[in-house]
Amino acid sequence: MNKHICIIGAGPAGISVVETLRSVNKSSKVTVLNAEPFPPYSPPAMIDHFLTGSNSHLWKEKDWPEAMDIDYRSGVSVTALMPQSHLVRLDSGETIGYDQLVIASGSRLYAPLPGADLPGVYNFKSLSAAEELMSRVRSGEAKTALVVGAGFIGMEIALLLCDLGLRVTQVEMLDTVMSGMLDQWTATFALKEIQQRGVEVRLQTKAKAFIGDDRMQGVELESGQVFLADVLIAATGVRPNLDFIAGSGIEHRWGLVVNQELQTSHPDIYAAGDVIEAPDRLTGQPYVHAIFPNAVEQGRVVGLNLAGIEAKYEGAERMNSLKHLGLPIMAVGMKESDEILRSRVNGGWRTLYIQENRLVGYQLVGDIAAAGALRQLFVKQVDLGKYKEHLLEPGFSLGMLTWASITQ
Repeated sequence: MNKHICIIGAGPAGISVVETLRSVNKSSKVTVLNAEPFPPYSPPAMIDHFLTGSNSHLWKEKDWPEAMDIDYRSGVSVTALMPQSHLVRLDSGETIGYDQLVIASGSRLYAPLPGADLPGVYNFKSLSAAEELMSRVRSGEAKTALVVGAGFIGMEIALLLCDLGLRVTQVEMLDTVMSGMLDQWTATFALKEIQQRGVEVRLQTKAKAFIGDDRMQGVELESGQVFLADVLIAATGVRPNLDFIAGSGIEHRWGLVVNQELQTSHPDIYAAGDVIEAPDRLTGQPYVHAIFPNAVEQGRVVGLNLAGIEAKYEGAERMNSLKHLGLPIMAVGMKESDEILRSRVNGGWRTLYIQENRLVGYQLVGDIAAAGALRQLFVKQVDLGKYKEHLLEPGFSLGMLTWASITQ
């Protein structure tokens, strides 16, 4: 008997589940529930969409659901999950039964501050929320913006709004930008670039609360100072979209707890993407890795397991890159180690973090040509041996190493 597989979410993780499953299983009934009224889209491409008007963010054709032979429902939200009876409830009141379920509902930007739920505090993790913000920008209703948080997403949003003509202020409670990924050395280059682009960045400035009556008007700082703006973006972190699992008994902390097969505490429910706490590839410590490549790989693992092909998730990678800063910056892995190599390369900078003679992290500024070669060394945890002296050379590539030494 063919199973009915229900997938909550049509982001990178959910789409990857469908395509992997269909590559080996053409017959199971598949239902995809998408809370947004859009076809599948790529979140990282939204910035380009709003800057250029291109549809590069719509990474699947309109007939993708038909090609995959799935029941694709957009604009429907799941309000409750009942694992014991194998049912999900929609906002319409309808219930849908399933044999196996995948939770791939993604995440949203958030700030744990009073007033964060006021209208006018925008979330840029979904196309629906971003479109609402951009409609105010295009109409001329919004001329000033305040971004709370200077992580990777906050920086990209600040640059976008600045390029669209808004006067943008960005506040960050720490003494550096993108502290979650960049070391202090690399962060200084990012800060200088974003300031030169016109964004006013205020470091060591902590927000206390969002203020407003029926709608957000500004932010009160711990110093007592008040910043007013037409629009405000909360970008201090991401929160998994898991409100609907309340009362379900599924084990979770900040994100869902999963095993190596990405199975939740309920055996018929899997999860992938921004909703899960996946182990870090190097440290083994679980946390939410809200980036596109990890979501796609997790979706692949879930899809194989749903098809009856045993697959285990090897761990998520810490990685990110700033594409719209004007100066390419890439950060992968850890930003501390016993041995640090740093050098100016082709007008940029290359910083390498080495632990027990293995590459555990790297940060590239300007010249990122060596990224592919460094990633191979990082992922495979190659013993660098005599090759270490070449890692800072301008033309470093895998061609400088023997492939046998990489794959051993």
